[in-house]
Amino acid sequence: MRKKGLFIVVDGPSASGKDSIIGQILKDLDTLNIKAVSIEETKEENYDRKKILLAKKFGDKKVAEAIIEERNKLYSIKVIPQLQAGNLVIANRGEPTTLAYQTLKNKLTMEDAWIMHRAKDIPLPNLIVITNCSVEEAIRREKLRKKSIEEKDKNFMSGKFTSARKQIHANYKNVKNFLGKKGLSVIYLDTDTMDVPEESQEIVNFIKNNINYSHE
Repeated sequence: MRKKGLFIVVDGPSASGKDSIIGQILKDLDTLNIKAVSIEETKEENYDRKKILLAKKFGDKKVAEAIIEERNKLYSIKVIPQLQAGNLVIANRGEPTTLAYQTLKNKLTMEDAWIMHRAKDIPLPNLIVITNCSVEEAIRREKLRKKSIEEKDKNFMSGKFTSARKQIHANYKNVKNFLGKKGLSVIYLDTDTMDVPEESQEIVNFIKNNINYSHE
């Protein structure tokens, strides 16, 4: 017998609370002696940010293709082996980012992006957590925090596609509905008024209820 691997993606606009909720989840899991592997997609080593930024010159489809190629490479190295070993993986950003950002100009649909992911056998998460807040709250948080080393890098990804912030925040609601119709488990958090420990508990309960043993 072995544990089934569990894959959770936490996604949402910049400064919507992803780091806060992931940090709390990891802390809560640690108290339960449940180990998790965490990744932050755009900050992972060997993730080619420059290639994705250059693809912007050729439109959203090319950007999506470049992102999915890097995602596939990252998952092949860091996610799939962990899941095959029966481990829990929590990813900061993933497929919902592409569904939200690269579909804003209506040159690419969410269905198009979905099909592109399936063509590359990108694994579907067992749970998607979407954090969202008002644009005003996101901007307020950004002004309060110090820029990280990654954010000072010109090739840093987050914030590079935020010229239409209101549309992005609104589009994450569409992503929630789209993924729900695809049959995925989605928890949507309004982080303007989020109680981080309380919201974390809902996600931790999902993890406890879905990590179980199966015969190989």
